[in-house]
Amino acid sequence: MKKSLSAVLAALMLLTSLPAMAQTTIDPKEDRNITLQEVGLNEVEEGVSPTTGLTLEYIEVEEGQTGMALTGRYLPMLVQIGNDEGGVGNRAPWGATYADMVYEMPNHQNGPTRLTFLFNDVVPDSVGFVRSARVGHVWLREEWGAGFLFYGQQEHEGSNVLEEFRRLGHSAIGDPLLFSGMVGEGKAWYKYYTERAGLKSPYHIDGNVAGMYSLIPEDYVAPNHAFRFTDATPEGDDALEVTVNWDSDNFKYDSKLVYDIESNTYLRYMIYKNNVLHPWVDKDTEEQIGFANVIVQFTDITYNNSPDAPVVKMVGEGNADFFMAGKHVAGYWKRDDYTSRTVYYDADGNEISLQRGKTLVIVFPNGKRDGRGVSYE
Repeated sequence: MKKSLSAVLAALMLLTSLPAMAQTTIDPKEDRNITLQEVGLNEVEEGVSPTTGLTLEYIEVEEGQTGMALTGRYLPMLVQIGNDEGGVGNRAPWGATYADMVYEMPNHQNGPTRLTFLFNDVVPDSVGFVRSARVGHVWLREEWGAGFLFYGQQEHEGSNVLEEFRRLGHSAIGDPLLFSGMVGEGKAWYKYYTERAGLKSPYHIDGNVAGMYSLIPEDYVAPNHAFRFTDATPEGDDALEVTVNWDSDNFKYDSKLVYDIESNTYLRYMIYKNNVLHPWVDKDTEEQIGFANVIVQFTDITYNNSPDAPVVKMVGEGNADFFMAGKHVAGYWKRDDYTSRTVYYDADGNEISLQRGKTLVIVFPNGKRDGRGVSYE
């Protein structure tokens, strides 16, 4: 839902005028005593998106764009997106309006994060700014079997993206699903990476995702990754605001998600020093991005001999917390192997049903550190 400047300012004034609510800080290693029930793949409902639960015929696809809403083909595309300076102002991303899902993972031990946009319903022809990949993103791509756009990669021994692709049976410059920006003019997708005028390097790389989508062989079938969806409000405790603190000294990467009852989404704000909130918007559409589902996936995160070499454990299990329709549900996540989908479970051990719309997945460290944590009120 597009927010005008006056509406955003009114929302910010409301936030500062509301009485303080009781704040709950999540313990990422709490023993939740959840017995996981057996699950399989979810059946894909005809005419309904497996990633958002929305009815495809009602989704508008603009000229130059493609995606399942236009072609009927399920083919997710993942794009590495910079979150420098918290992704506001001159660092704001574009293409976020069309993303079905957004993943946020650590990019540095001291707070900076990187985003990954997932497109399926609508695949746009302009997304940015495209940045480099880490090994956790390789494992995320393997889960979805998606087309993958990245402009550079980490090559530290022990967290080398190119080596990890090879270990999993892919060539970073020869696999039909991998679109590295660090290639020569001989590659078919080279022309689909351009530089956006007026933006400084490295915040200027634009990816024509629709163009690269068209290069994927027609006989390729992506693995079933369908979620479950519901129109019912989940049962749980109230959660009208969610605060994500990555590091006490790096305010620009902390965020606050504020529930908006009108759109049934959590609107994302970045927290700057002195708790100044900046709406997180799409640079091109000027739309403030809201999420029907916010998932905090707690996991082990180590660093490979350098604070900028995160190794995010994406296979395994751990606690997960869900924020939907103004409610909080404490649950769990599990992923069996690199090609398996991550299954999210509710407090009863059943696969959780999401609200229809966009989903934000925050992959957050288990370990304790001053100034770091996720809380809600």
